[in-house]
Amino acid sequence: MKLLFLAGLLIVWIPPLRSTPCKTVVRVKQEAMQYACQTQRRSLQNAFGLIPIPSVIEKKQVGLFANGGLFGMGKSIIGNVLNLAGIKIHNVQLPEIDVRFMPNVGVQVSVDTNLHITANIVLVGDISIKAGAGVTADLRVSRTPRGFPVIEVSACKSLLGGIQVTAGGIGLLPGIVDVIKGHIQAILSDRLCVSVSNVFLGLNADLGLLVGAKPIGSDLGMQYIMPAPPVVNQDYMDMDMNVEYTVHEKVVDLPTGSQDFTLPPDAGNQNSMVNMGFSQDFFFSMFAAFQTSEGFNMGISSSYASVSSYLTTSVLGSHIPEISWKYQQSRPVKMNIVLSQTPIVTLRSNQLLVQISPYVEMFVVTADSRVQHLMTVNVGANLLAKLDVKGGKLRASISLQGDLNLVMASTSFGKTKCNPSVLAGYMRTVFEKAYFVQINQALSVGVSLPSLPNVHLMHEVIEVKEDYAVMSCDLQYVK
Repeated sequence: MKLLFLAGLLIVWIPPLRSTPCKTVVRVKQEAMQYACQTQRRSLQNAFGLIPIPSVIEKKQVGLFANGGLFGMGKSIIGNVLNLAGIKIHNVQLPEIDVRFMPNVGVQVSVDTNLHITANIVLVGDISIKAGAGVTADLRVSRTPRGFPVIEVSACKSLLGGIQVTAGGIGLLPGIVDVIKGHIQAILSDRLCVSVSNVFLGLNADLGLLVGAKPIGSDLGMQYIMPAPPVVNQDYMDMDMNVEYTVHEKVVDLPTGSQDFTLPPDAGNQNSMVNMGFSQDFFFSMFAAFQTSEGFNMGISSSYASVSSYLTTSVLGSHIPEISWKYQQSRPVKMNIVLSQTPIVTLRSNQLLVQISPYVEMFVVTADSRVQHLMTVNVGANLLAKLDVKGGKLRASISLQGDLNLVMASTSFGKTKCNPSVLAGYMRTVFEKAYFVQINQALSVGVSLPSLPNVHLMHEVIEVKEDYAVMSCDLQYVK
């Protein structure tokens, strides 16, 4: 089991990628970091249990049978040689892990455990060694040129204490015990830190999943990039993230706001493990990406079930008589709705407002299946977006607020003095029964939140504030 979630949270220094405003802030609380560590205790237990300890042949004047034998009696049988072989860590007590934030520095992880080691002394037999072990590691993250995190252990120290050596009730001379303790101390003091380092270095292949490419649809994708160092204080760590969208694998060039986004200290649920803030620019980019991918464009024919009865010249002629005069027999109508302008997003208290300005082209289908331009109408609509978080994704759904604003752009039935407002009810019906349904289907795919495998968001609550939104949640690790 790898420390994926812990590694994803231990972002302590990342140089700026570029001077663009931050769109999101992930606030990791002390409780979240502690939880992440505790779910990974067995990973460290396994790593410590696999530490190899070499045998030792020690030549000393206080050899195994020096000073008259094992108990001070008789002559030395093998002279001044101690042969300690088959050294193996037999059991590792499940580690206790503690994490603390180091303001303006990073994160420090302390691991305490007990090791049970077995070995064999030639001509004596099996011995048992018990040792308490503690490791303190300072964690630091650098980044690749693309803003992907690369974790390293910047400092590490280990301490062994209370080493006990027993030989099945047989007492060993102090000199022999000192040699054994010194050997265990020398090997483990170095290799405990090596094991910790190897565990974290082994995460780099997977750590990119925290910010890696995440598909939204068949042609739309996204990924998070960490552009600036996080802010670490006594209680939490704030990680800045930007979002990069791609359409057909090409990066969408999106304008950004003029000010950086910071999450207020009291934002979100103070009892939650994680709070994630979304700037107004985040939602602007999200809607702009969907618009760029043409997810907000729609072609509607008379076969579209929910509005089929509306797409005829006779129905349109009931609103605009000139259409009935031109088409004496009712003909099917096709409609293209194109959103060529980027939606305008505004965040107010408890409201996420989206303004769109599509244009609607209408065509008449003639008897020989050709299409003739009928008219083009510019439409303005104010939408209210509802936010929801589920399955690690942020989803939105929209509904119309107020009436549509219509402006006649062109017609094929001559100059007319008809007021486009006569089509207000007609357009509203078509938009609500067809166009807004498609927009909600496109948005229902959702955009992925920063995450790592096996970590689920729990008890998600999202609130819209003035100029930003905040999502609060707890975490659950599932193997």
